Amino acid sequence: MNEYKEHEIKILDVNIDDLQARLVDLNAIKVFDDERTITVFDTENLAYINQKDKLIRITEEGTVKVTMHVNQSKPEIKEGIKFKTSRMKETADFFHELGLDPICKVTSHRISYEIGQIDFDIDKFPLIPPFLEIDIEHLEKEGWTVDQLLKALGLEENKVVVMGTEDIHKLYGINYFEAYKINRDKVK
Repeated sequence: MNEYKEHEIKILDVNIDDLQARLVDLNAIKVFDDERTITVFDTENLAYINQKDKLIRITEEGTVKVTMHVNQSKPEIKEGIKFKTSRMKETADFFHELGLDPICKVTSHRISYEIGQIDFDIDKFPLIPPFLEIDIEHLEKEGWTVDQLLKALGLEENKVVVMGTEDIHKLYGINYFEAYKINRDKVK
């Protein structure tokens, strides 16, 4: 298990083709380019999110990654626990026995690059413009400042935020949990 504190910024409304060209110019290495499915688990009345401020999700992107975000509504102090499993069904069954079931599910496209220890994830969700997530934990060690990196990527005019994907959807007037809600009638 891996407990961590997030050190990420997200840059909104990026042009994927331009951004990829600039990353290649900076000698970034592409490490992932595929669809991924994200399923959020909670009680029917969203007790974990609303009362405990925790978000539990499983991301399928070749592997099955389970993440629990603690302090979900406070990105400046949000922490999480991540681990990988080998089978989605057994993992879902485990959470079901704890009273947690899938409440929403979305397939998004992610393109990931690395420059040294800096991770760049370009995310394209169905209902919002693409955004770039940069893990800034090792930025200084790699010889960059945020401003220098944004300028090198041609993103110095874009809006930079520190928030989760669910809150980015809110910026566009979309309730993530409703927009990607699983229709229980179809599940039964």
